[in-house]
Amino acid sequence: MSVAVSDLLRIKGVGVESITADETILVAIRRMSEKHIGCLPVVTKTGKLRGIVSERDCLWKVIAEGRSPRTVLVKDIMTPVAKMRTVHPGQSVAECMELMTCRRHRHLPVVDDGKLVGLVSIGDVVKSTIDAQQATIQSLEKYITGTY
Repeated sequence: MSVAVSDLLRIKGVGVESITADETILVAIRRMSEKHIGCLPVVTKTGKLRGIVSERDCLWKVIAEGRSPRTVLVKDIMTPVAKMRTVHPGQSVAECMELMTCRRHRHLPVVDDGKLVGLVSIGDVVKSTIDAQQATIQSLEKYITGTY
């Protein structure tokens, strides 16, 4: 039985750090550094997902090219929503794992009716999978030993 993304988000807790497209890359880098996160979903003021910007985007598309993070805007380097993968709260963690593995994504925004409702990281997926497997192992041990 696979865990739903909505269950994972409930366990993880609500609240997603995000940024608007008109902020500078310096603001994005500082926010990611302060929050110890690897990406920021880019949203409108109403919470609609516009794209995503990652620490790698900042490094490769700004720093490595000699551009200034003080002047480059998030919208200049973000991956737009049309070119990215998202998941719905009703999808399974197993589906997330497959998308992340096949497409080499480390983060998947969770979207419902166009609005950002969460963010799933590869770490979240691994933890959820391990927890589910441990629960299965415990159930099987109880069954085998007759202590169920």
